[in-house]
Amino acid sequence: MVARATLRIATLVAIAVTGCAQASGHAADLSPDAPAADARPVDAAPATTPDVAIDTGLPADAGCAISAGVSPELDGVDDLNAYPAAQHVSPGAMLGADGVAIAWDTTRLYVTVASTAFEAEYEPLHVYVESATALLPAVPASGKEYSGLVPMLPFAPTHLVAARRTNGVDAYDAVYLPGASWTTRGTSLDPTTAVLVAPDHHALSVVVPWSALGGCPTALRLAVHVVHAASANEWKDLVPASHTPWLAPGGGYYELDLTGTPAVASWTLR
Repeated sequence: MVARATLRIATLVAIAVTGCAQASGHAADLSPDAPAADARPVDAAPATTPDVAIDTGLPADAGCAISAGVSPELDGVDDLNAYPAAQHVSPGAMLGADGVAIAWDTTRLYVTVASTAFEAEYEPLHVYVESATALLPAVPASGKEYSGLVPMLPFAPTHLVAARRTNGVDAYDAVYLPGASWTTRGTSLDPTTAVLVAPDHHALSVVVPWSALGGCPTALRLAVHVVHAASANEWKDLVPASHTPWLAPGGGYYELDLTGTPAVASWTLR
């Protein structure tokens, strides 16, 4: 009887100690192998995320200021003519009767280049952009290496939209970021919906959501070229025509106000 009473008292004492330990935020298991209650790294995510409103400094209905612009219906068939004439721009260093059209709407950037360069499976279209809400003075930079060629750029891009007629085993079609010499993929581009190739391989279009280009930029610097990688003809279909990727600091570029009309005539050539 004494032993049983002693055991019962010991059990009650253990329960009381355990309750106090849990209430004070310490683990009840005091064995040497038991983890401490707050042993996770201090920067680890909490088990549950509280519903806390983040003050962005903007009114709740601020939305995005990118203009409605133009939404061409692209499917790979005669895409160049899906754009209004106001969106067409004449490229430099053409291979023939080449053409370029660029437009945007509230959700996407659209670029189409018509060129016989795309008869070659692995000649990529490179669209360099610097996206921001307010552009700082331009600083020259270098672009992504391809086929041993590194282009000179007249500004420091925040993103590179890169696509080929054949995506390839390396899944090349993507939006790249400048870190690690432009080898970092930010967003992959679906080769069936975001990269559209003409049946005769003479045109290539890219459709890129703003979410892959900084979210809601309202200003953009832009330079475009095709990496042709032929001696003395390394880069073709240049936009603007004054763009010189073979010669530092890279020649000309466009500045676009994404809150206004997308017509090429409204762009600023630098």
